[in-house]
Amino acid sequence: MLISKIKDILIKLRFYGLRGSYKKFKKKYSSNESKIASESYDIIKLHESFTGYSHGLDSDRRNIKKGTLQWVIPNFGFGSGGHLNIFRFMKMMSDLGYQNHLVILGEHDWQSEKHALKALNEWYQPLETSLKFGVEGFLPSEYTLATGWQTAYWVKKYRATDKRFYFVQDFEPDFYPKSSESILAENTYKLGLIGVTAGSWLKEKLSKEYGMACHALSFSYEKDLYFPRAKRKNNNFNILFYSRHVTPRRMFEIGLVSLHQLCKKYKDIAVIFAGGDVSKFKIDFHHLNAGALSINELPDLYSQCDLALVLSGTNLSLLPMEIAACQCPLVLNEDPSASWLLPKDAAFYSKLESNALFKKLEIAYLDKNLRESTAKKGLNFALKSSWDEQATKLKEILESE
Repeated sequence: MLISKIKDILIKLRFYGLRGSYKKFKKKYSSNESKIASESYDIIKLHESFTGYSHGLDSDRRNIKKGTLQWVIPNFGFGSGGHLNIFRFMKMMSDLGYQNHLVILGEHDWQSEKHALKALNEWYQPLETSLKFGVEGFLPSEYTLATGWQTAYWVKKYRATDKRFYFVQDFEPDFYPKSSESILAENTYKLGLIGVTAGSWLKEKLSKEYGMACHALSFSYEKDLYFPRAKRKNNNFNILFYSRHVTPRRMFEIGLVSLHQLCKKYKDIAVIFAGGDVSKFKIDFHHLNAGALSINELPDLYSQCDLALVLSGTNLSLLPMEIAACQCPLVLNEDPSASWLLPKDAAFYSKLESNALFKKLEIAYLDKNLRESTAKKGLNFALKSSWDEQATKLKEILESE
C-alpha cells in the first residue's frame, strides 16, 4: 500500500506541482460538505427556480456542423472507471468519423485546458478532442451528451445543439442518503433527455420508473490486456474479493462476514483483498491486503485466483467481465442490477446476504469441476463481446433519434 500511495503522490506532483498537490490532498482529507451544498444550491437555482433560463444562443445553431459530438462531464481524476468508459467511447466515436468536444463542468485544479488534456491523454488514452471549462465552453454541436447527474441540467438548457442525450452509467441517486443530492440526481431522469445506459438493468429501471426514453449499451473489455495467464503452483485456495469499502454500494461488510465464515471452516483458503486498503480492519483469517493495483497487475492476479467475489448494490462495473476474461469463476449477487451481464451458468449467483453468500462460496470451493465449467462459460461469453460493436450501436442510436 505504501508503494501505491507514493505513486499517487508522484502523479499529483507531476501534473499539479507542489502547491497544487498540497491543495488537492488538503481537499481530499477535509470535509466537502460546503462544496456539495454550494453545487446543489447552484443547480436548484438553475433548474427549479429559473425554469425559463437557457444558454447558447439560437443564432449559434447556424454554426452546428454535422458529426460533432459534445461530451459534458464532471471533472476527472486519476483512475476513474466512469471517466475511462466515457473516454473509451469518445475514442471509438472519433474512429467512426465523429469530431469530439469535451466540456468539464464544476470545480477543478487544472492550470489550463492544455494541462487537463495532457493529463487525460497520459492517464487514460490519447484522444482527438477539443476541451473547454465551464458553461462558457459549450460549442454548437449536432449531439450533446450529459454524463454525471450534475451535467444533465446544463445540457437540458443548451440551445445550440440538434439532439440531447444522457449517458447514464449508474443509478446515481443511490450514491447519497435521502437528501437534496439524491433528489436532484433522481430528477435528471425526468428532464426529457434521451438515455444511453450502461446495460439493460438501467434502461428498464429508467424507462419503467421515470418514463425515460432509453437505449442500452453493453460491456466488453480490453482483449489485449485481459486474458488467462499460466497458473503458478500454490498451496492455498485463493479467493479474490473486490474490497472497495470506501464505496458503500460495493457491500464490503456483507462480503467480509461471508468470507470469515468460509475461512474459519476451511483452513487452506487465502483471501486477496484488492481495490481498497483493508489494513484498518481486524481480519483474523489468512489474507493478503493487495490494495489498489495498477491495471497491468490485474490480469495476472485474476488468473492466479481460484474464485472471485464481486458484489454491487447498484449497476455493475466492468470488473466481472475482466475477471471472467481471465478464466476466474465469479460469485456475484443475484440482484437485477448485478446479474444482467453474465448468463446464469457463467457465474455463481447468490442472494445478497452473508449466510447465503457463504453457502454459495462453499459450493464453488468444494466442486472443482463446476468451478472450471463455470469459468469456461464466463470466458466464452466475454470473448464474444466487442467494444467496436457497442460503438457502432451508439452511432446507430445517435442517428436514429
